[in-house]
Amino acid sequence: MNFSHCKILLFFVLALVLGACNPCVKSNKVEQRIIFPSYSAQYDAAAQNLTATVTFQTDNESGNYIKLSSDSYVYCDQEKMEQKTDKERPCYYHAERNAASCPDAIHFNYNNDEGMIFNNKLIIKTIQISDISLDKNQDNSIKYKGLPIDEDETLNLVLEKDGHQFELSPDVSENNLLIISASMLHELKPGDYEGHLQRTSYSTSVKAMDRGGNAVTTYCSEKYKITIQ
Repeated sequence: MNFSHCKILLFFVLALVLGACNPCVKSNKVEQRIIFPSYSAQYDAAAQNLTATVTFQTDNESGNYIKLSSDSYVYCDQEKMEQKTDKERPCYYHAERNAASCPDAIHFNYNNDEGMIFNNKLIIKTIQISDISLDKNQDNSIKYKGLPIDEDETLNLVLEKDGHQFELSPDVSENNLLIISASMLHELKPGDYEGHLQRTSYSTSVKAMDRGGNAVTTYCSEKYKITIQ
């Protein structure tokens, strides 16, 4: 095999590999009923920033990614979302803006290639605490402000100190209490940490076609001083 044939073969193999790694199809080439949308919204209270993303895939969130044609679109709060790509997603739609406080709701408007319109509203559930002190030798209760935490949510307390990050998953009890056990603090040294809460909600109750879809919202609280003693 001569050099030119080797170059052609190499190019062909590379094209196959890239195609397998980044499957992305045009929405007007897909049955509209099998399009699976995933909506996401995150508010960062410390940065006062709201980020929203939408992905479209075939059948489910493991399917090929879909790029919207010129006959379809997706908006977030009346702003047309920008098409982007990254290492994990060959195509997704993005919107971002500064916001002094967490919005009451985020509205997504998706129009498919058949002219069907799907309006979805996402609510980001906020949560607040005060600067706190935790005792390594006992279980600790923290009072929080916000709606009660549901079964379809996760909550993490993220601590940072000297460039290192530690993630705790408090238990939740009645009366808006978070429980951080002594065992969760076993590996942490006494001292002052900077910390924030990250509350994430999951839902499959979205307006879509046959395959349904999903939605995720995340609230990152402001920064707190967390003392471990």
